Amino acid sequence: MLNAVLGGKRRGTGFEGQRLTLGEAEGAEDVITATVFERMAYLPDELFSAIFSDLLGEPFGALAEPPEFWPSWYLDNGTRVEPDLLLSDGQHNLLIEAKRHDHARQQYATQLAAELLAGWRTGRLEDDCILLTLGGMSDMSSAAQQQLREEIVRALPVGTDSRFRLVCRSWQQLYQTAEHHIDAHQPPGIQRLLDDLARAYAWHGLRTHRMAWLQDLKPAGISHTPGAFDKWSL
Repeated sequence: MLNAVLGGKRRGTGFEGQRLTLGEAEGAEDVITATVFERMAYLPDELFSAIFSDLLGEPFGALAEPPEFWPSWYLDNGTRVEPDLLLSDGQHNLLIEAKRHDHARQQYATQLAAELLAGWRTGRLEDDCILLTLGGMSDMSSAAQQQLREEIVRALPVGTDSRFRLVCRSWQQLYQTAEHHIDAHQPPGIQRLLDDLARAYAWHGLRTHRMAWLQDLKPAGISHTPGAFDKWSL
């Protein structure tokens, strides 16, 4: 679908007849989540594990079961919650809540706490699970991440703070981690997968790398040879 949409073939995609910027379409955060993680699920086990272990800062193995997108879980009061993605390596559950933008506050403790509670209630989350927020943080500092965790803990029942670990990452960090491990030694098919991720990011206005300012660029080291352009004229 990615190539069909980017190539203007919108019929049957939900974008048909709409005069809008694709990245501004309703549900765009769900589309970028599916586009990215559907592809990453096809990575070889060793490569998938290396990328996610690096991203999370702790060991995470190969997928033990297919990714579960937008599971519907219920709280004790009957309220339905729908986290974006659940991954499992057979040892740990990885719950992912993705937001549309980097560098914008869109992650909220009450939503994250509700997803944890519903996951524990339904038995889909075990103790020692990992909660990964992807995007939606205006400040990626350690202090900001610790503050979010404290807000989540306050929204949870007393004594449950040790049942999860919070990891906050940006979409940019996800791409750069994948790029670091998908180097020139990987097969061409894996390289094309990384290209797909870059195109999906561009579609949704997400940066794969930090903006480079002219003043920060290193000189190219080009020297001028006297007389080299003496014969040039308009």
